[in-house]
Amino acid sequence: PLPLTPEGRAGLTATVIPSQYASHSPSHLKQGRGSLLLRLVNMRDDVIIGFFRKGLSTAREMATLHDPDPVAVTEKVRFRNWNEPLQGHLALTRDPTEMILVWVTWDATAPEARWGRKHGKLTHHKKASSSTYTAKDMCGPPATDFGYRDAGMLHQVTMDNLIPGAQYYYIFGDATSGWSEEFNFTAAPLPGPNTTTRAVVYGDLGCGHRDGTMQVIRQQPASLNTTRLVQNRLNVTDLVLHIGDISYARGFASVWDVFFDQIQPIATRVPYMVCIGNHERDWPNTGSWDDSYDSFGECGVPHEMRFPMPRPSLDQPWYGFDYGSVHFVVMSTEHNFTVGSTQYQFLERELRTVDRSVTPWLVFAGHRPMYVHTNDDSTPSGELAVAELLRTSLEQLFKNYSVDLAMWGHDHSYQRTCPVFQESCMEGATVHIVAGMGGQKLGSDSEYLSKQPNWLKAFDSKHFGYTRLTANATSLVLEYVRNEDGKIWDTDVLTKHSNHKNTAGLISSHRHP
Repeated sequence: PLPLTPEGRAGLTATVIPSQYASHSPSHLKQGRGSLLLRLVNMRDDVIIGFFRKGLSTAREMATLHDPDPVAVTEKVRFRNWNEPLQGHLALTRDPTEMILVWVTWDATAPEARWGRKHGKLTHHKKASSSTYTAKDMCGPPATDFGYRDAGMLHQVTMDNLIPGAQYYYIFGDATSGWSEEFNFTAAPLPGPNTTTRAVVYGDLGCGHRDGTMQVIRQQPASLNTTRLVQNRLNVTDLVLHIGDISYARGFASVWDVFFDQIQPIATRVPYMVCIGNHERDWPNTGSWDDSYDSFGECGVPHEMRFPMPRPSLDQPWYGFDYGSVHFVVMSTEHNFTVGSTQYQFLERELRTVDRSVTPWLVFAGHRPMYVHTNDDSTPSGELAVAELLRTSLEQLFKNYSVDLAMWGHDHSYQRTCPVFQESCMEGATVHIVAGMGGQKLGSDSEYLSKQPNWLKAFDSKHFGYTRLTANATSLVLEYVRNEDGKIWDTDVLTKHSNHKNTAGLISSHRHP
């Protein structure tokens, strides 16, 4: 399928979205004919389908049709409504009486949200603010040239005057272009130690095509199982925290459309909170401390425009929020976090001002891990080098302010430490979790040292999955669920005493065989 743009070579200048080998139809090689079932995502454009005899060997060739000529193309396939309101997703602010809603259309001019306490009786409404970004806002290829597609208009409403803990129904769109289906969410509760908090946490998810087709860069088909399993548990989930490497668009704008189509069933029901990763932000001379090309020219722009987190300012993607008995603090490992930096000052203040009588549990999150089992000793941005820098810069803050649990991604595995400080197990210290097994290709045996460090208590680099966190006044239960069977493989229980120190791993901690 090719979103159609003005005519050029062979009558086409288009961005190739998914593709598939004709041989996937069993009759193609035997009889010279066949059929494929394709699922088309509404990307606010016409679509044609082309048949090519030559290969599409590189991302640039696939994106620009640089070499192959189509043998045949279909007529235009037109979506009925380019302004169909799609890609709805929710986010928390720092106020439990508010919920942010974002969605996308082509160019709707009067977008709004409507919400209320009863199904079909939406008594509140609010006009949306609208914005977008273009290739000129980003930093380099492919995001600024052959990977670029119009992002559409991003509409945002903060639904306010909510009753904490109450259920709401809502729609979004406009009278001219149409409305979304009706969704529902539960407003955040008032912070307090007696409120149970249930969160799903994973990193490095990406997205996949449900019809099995390929895309211009590597997709993450395993992510479809992760989101399916999470979606099946939304009745017992309060929020999702996605800790970096979000869509793996890597400069190809169409991947963001596929990603939001995949997470919409989750993100329209519970707030979808995110942490920026290297594949969203890093680009030379743009403010990321790592001058790599990992964002493929996006340099954080799509991430920040599409996910309005309660951050201090643009390109300061660090923030904190309460949910029930937990205070969450989210950092950017892609910006300067060393002692004295703007981010460091924010993190120190955020940790220092948490009222532990209200939110007894303190959970920290970032993309690149502070503790990680790996043999990646490259500098300056290898996993071991960054882990050491994180410990040097932030670990004393963790100790000073009794951070209970730190959640990380980046390494495509599941890892759990003992309560650890300065690389030694210590009662009352922080437990670290690497949850980078959401969907991207898993690490191979050659990426890990043969001898595991003594602070590592659980490790799995062979399976995809996600983690879930359940916290109340006195305990926090962390569970790792494998995708292959949906069963819990690892559990750690942290218990809370009156001094706010945890005894993680000393009360009930076990790994399932």
